[in-house]
Amino acid sequence: MENELKSANSVKTGKKFKEKRAEIGLSIDQISKKLFINKDYLIAIESGDYSIFPSETFARAYFKKYANFLNINSEFPGIFELKIEKKHKKISSEIRFTNTLNINIFYAVIAFIFIATVLSFYFFNQTLLKKAKSKPQTLSPEDIALVAKSVSENNYEAIEDNDSNILILEFIGECWVELYLEEKLIETQIFNEGDIYSRKILLPFKIIIGNADSIKGTYNGEEIDFISNANRLTRVNTINFSND
Repeated sequence: MENELKSANSVKTGKKFKEKRAEIGLSIDQISKKLFINKDYLIAIESGDYSIFPSETFARAYFKKYANFLNINSEFPGIFELKIEKKHKKISSEIRFTNTLNINIFYAVIAFIFIATVLSFYFFNQTLLKKAKSKPQTLSPEDIALVAKSVSENNYEAIEDNDSNILILEFIGECWVELYLEEKLIETQIFNEGDIYSRKILLPFKIIIGNADSIKGTYNGEEIDFISNANRLTRVNTINFSND
């Protein structure tokens, strides 16, 4: 049983005690009265199970007293050393289990934080994409006329007659784009890989893009830097084009 404290040696030694007692014709009760030892302790010694004894010192004293009475020359079995060894093994096992559990909890927390972060970025980007995929918010002709009115008539004619002021965008992946003129939104679209967008537009204007890694372009033949100031996590970027 799990609570037993015995070994092959202690059982063998106990058998000698039992046989010697039977040889001299005495019962457990008789010896208990003669030695003033509780009979349960005598039975424990004969069975080789020392789990009943409160300490090794106590067990050794009764063992020696019983051995002297029976005139048996036997060494006390090292059963308590076995008990200590088992206890140490149990403690070591518990420590290893605790350490393993703590490590597993640590990695689980790290994994949870990582997954939560990735999901947060994913849903944030999906929200932006849904916004871009919604019905294009192109201004009506009346709204465009109001915007154009704020620009000088000569400049507006230049858009019609001059091949400069050309904005060209090329897409190498999915990306939404918002185009502002005079701080008013004039167009919003979502583009896919392989799409090309071009139009004439006067300064000042502004572009907001949803994925800086999926777009490249030029204005008046000069390359536009979409990457440098893009948000490190969302990759959203705002590029302002002014007369300065």
